[in-house]
Amino acid sequence: MKSGPLAELEPINRDSIEQRVSEALRDLIVSGQLPGGTPLVQRELAQRLGVSQTPIRLGLSVLEHAGLVEVGDTGRALVRRLTREDLEEIYAARLGLEGLAARVGVEAIGEAEIGQMRVMLAELDRLARRRDVESYLQLRWDFHAVCYRASRRVRLLAEVERLFWRAERYNRLVLSSAERFRRSVAYYHEFFGACERHDSLEAERVIHKSVRGAVDLIWPTLPSELDHDEG
Repeated sequence: MKSGPLAELEPINRDSIEQRVSEALRDLIVSGQLPGGTPLVQRELAQRLGVSQTPIRLGLSVLEHAGLVEVGDTGRALVRRLTREDLEEIYAARLGLEGLAARVGVEAIGEAEIGQMRVMLAELDRLARRRDVESYLQLRWDFHAVCYRASRRVRLLAEVERLFWRAERYNRLVLSSAERFRRSVAYYHEFFGACERHDSLEAERVIHKSVRGAVDLIWPTLPSELDHDEG
């Protein structure tokens, strides 16, 4: 039985107001309901969500760190715009870190993890045929995370996951047609094959190919920050 001055402390509920605020805003941003450039006025958001401005301010800080919100020198918050430069920076980071995570993960992966990935791959096929973007995006991360987690590189996994979800709005653009879904799921079949063979270099190559393929698909459709600044 606990005793002493800390005996009455209860565990803090992680599902805090700030977390719920950031999750609500994140969902609106990644779904496109709050497009890039939308002002995020703390007072208005507090009234809309029925909370004080403090959790709004903290929630916006979380989203700024996630790369979904930008705060100017005056403190004015906006939904971060989708731009060529932002795309290139996110995907360049993914190219290096996710390639590394794939390589070290495949070197350590066991048969139990490969079995989990096999089941997930069948479900990815089904979701791709249905073009279920929401479920597909979540499962594609879970699929890769099984491999990456095998490396037990906790810091690396956390950073790769942060970049993956920061890229979510761009990932949605990639998955804009049935053909693009077929191309996407084909990469996962290649990656799974590399995992089965314990071919770490091939796994890294597949990640590099899929990342570069995504950039090539949507880069021409995005505005440049340089053009915006000049205008």
